[in-house]
Amino acid sequence: MKLTLLIALLAIFGIVACASSPQKQAHGIAGSHSADKTAELAAEQQRLHAVMTSRGNDFGRQLTALQELIEAPAFKSLSVDDQFEALMRAARASLYSKQRALASDYIARVIALPGLGFEDQVGAVEQAREIGNWAVAVHCLTSIAHQWPERLAALRAGTVALLVHAADDLPRNDKFLLLQALYAARWKLEWDIEPSEYWRDLALFLIEKGSLGEAIDVSSHITAPYALIGMRADRRFDAVVSAHPDQFDVELAADQELRTLQSLSDEHPKSLWLKARVMEALQHKKHYAAMLAASDSVIQDIRATNFPDKLYDDYVQEHDAYFELRSIALEREERWDEAEAQMVAAARDGSIDQIINLAYLYCALDRPKDALAVLGPVGPTRTSPYGAMQAEVLRLQSAVELEDRDQTSRSMQFLRSHHADAPRTYLYGLIVANQLDQAAHYLITELEDVGLRQSVLPEVQEYLPNPGTKTELEMEARWQSVIARKEVQTVIHKVGRIERFNLEAP
Repeated sequence: MKLTLLIALLAIFGIVACASSPQKQAHGIAGSHSADKTAELAAEQQRLHAVMTSRGNDFGRQLTALQELIEAPAFKSLSVDDQFEALMRAARASLYSKQRALASDYIARVIALPGLGFEDQVGAVEQAREIGNWAVAVHCLTSIAHQWPERLAALRAGTVALLVHAADDLPRNDKFLLLQALYAARWKLEWDIEPSEYWRDLALFLIEKGSLGEAIDVSSHITAPYALIGMRADRRFDAVVSAHPDQFDVELAADQELRTLQSLSDEHPKSLWLKARVMEALQHKKHYAAMLAASDSVIQDIRATNFPDKLYDDYVQEHDAYFELRSIALEREERWDEAEAQMVAAARDGSIDQIINLAYLYCALDRPKDALAVLGPVGPTRTSPYGAMQAEVLRLQSAVELEDRDQTSRSMQFLRSHHADAPRTYLYGLIVANQLDQAAHYLITELEDVGLRQSVLPEVQEYLPNPGTKTELEMEARWQSVIARKEVQTVIHKVGRIERFNLEAP
C-alpha cells in the first residue's frame, strides 16, 4: 500500500509540474477578467450616478436609461443603496410615464433587496401607495412594525389606517399579519387612542385560528362603544365577552370615551380634530344641546379672526367635518334653516364629502331639485367608488321624490352593479326605492356573510329614537319593518342577538 501511495503522490506531483505553465497563463487571464469586471462596475456606477443626478423632466428618457442600467449584468454588483435608489427612481419614472404595471414590478424588486433600513421601508410604503401596489405597501408596514415598533409613531395615523383598509382587498392572512404586528408594537392612534375597530378585527382572526387566550387579551384594548356593541351582538365573540363582561358595558364605555376625549381636548386646545371627537361622543349619548354649546364657542372664535389656522393647527384639514357635526346637532334640535346654512358653509370649499352631506339634507327636507343641483358636478371620476355610491343613492332618492322613473331605474342599476363598493349604501337604496323584499333578502345575505356581519349587526340593534324630518322618519320606519320580518329575525338570532342601548343609532 505504501508503494501504491508513493506512485500516486509522484503522479500528482508530475501533473502539477506539467500544469504549472498553463496555470500561470490562466491566472493572467483571470486577472484580466477581474480588471475588466472592476472597470465595468465602475462604469456602471458612473452611469447610474449620471442618471440619478440628471435634472430633466423627460421621464421617458430617464426610464429608458434606468431600465438599461437595471438590466445590465453588473447591476447586482452595485451596493444595495445604489440598487435601491435606481429601482425607486425607475418606479417613479414608470409612474410618471403612466406605466403602472412596470412601476409595480420595480417597487416589488425594491422590497426584495436585503437589509433595507427604516427610512428605506417608509419610502417604499409611500411609493407603493402612490403606485397603488397595496400588497407591497402592507408588506412594508408589517415589516416596519416588526423591526422598528418604537418608530411607528413617525408614520401618520392616516397612512396606517389607509393600509389597514387596503388590506381588506388582499389575502386575509396579509391583514391578520399586519394587525398582529401593529398590536405587538402596541401601536395606537394619535393622542394615545386605541384603534378599537382594528383590535376587534384582530380578535376575530385569532378566534378563527383557535387562539382564544390571545383574542381575550386583544379585546381588553377595545374601548369604542359601537365596536363593543358589534362584539356583544355577534355569537362568534361570546367566549371573549363572557371572559370579562365589565369590559363590554357599553354605556360605561360611552361615558368613559366622552370623559377621555374632553380631557384630551382640554390638554390640546389647538386640535380641532379632538373637538370634533368630543362632538361625536356627545352625539352618541344624544346630548345635542351640549354639542351645540361646545361648538358655539369654537364658531365664535373662528368668526372673530381672519386667521383660524392660527387658532387650530389642523383647521384646514378638519374644519369641514367640524361644521358638519354642528349641522347634525342643529338638525337633531330641529333647527333646519340653521342646519342648512351650516352645511352650505361646510360644502363651500368644494369638498365632495360635504357636498354629498348637503345633498342628503336636501333629500331629508324633501327638496330633491336642490339635492340634484348640488350633486351636479359629483361624478365617478371626481370621487372614490364609495363616494360615487353615496352620490348615486341621493340621485335615486331625489328621483323617487320627483317620481322620475327613468332616473330611478338608472340609479338602481348603478347601485346594484357596484354594491360591493358600499354594501350599506346599496341597502339604503333598496329602502329608499321601497323594495323591501329585496332589502330583507340582502340584509340576510349580509348577516350570513362572515366578512360583512360585523358591519351590519350594530345597525339592527335597538337604540333611542332620533328626531328627524318626515322623510327620515319614513325611511326609518321602512328599515325597522325589514328588521322585524320573521325570516330576518331568524337569521339574526342564528348568528347573533338584538339588545337595547341608550345611545343614538350608528
